[in-house]
Amino acid sequence: MSVMQATSYAFETSCKICSIIRNKILATVKATIEGIILGQQLRANFQLAERLAGTGDFKQMTVSEVLRVLNEKTAS
Repeated sequence: MSVMQATSYAFETSCKICSIIRNKILATVKATIEGIILGQQLRANFQLAERLAGTGDFKQMTVSEVLRVLNEKTAS
């Protein structure tokens, strides 16, 4: 094996390792961001449910019933 071949093989191997690490980091970051967004949506739904319960179209509903409706409508 020539020096050029050895260098090329080492570069290819290191690129594969970097790619694997990058993909794992991106998957972790994506899951973290999705979790943060979901948490914010659920918190906003709860705050809205507290305001809507017992009023208007939700007159006969409790906070938890309104919250269930909101969570169903905003689930993706």
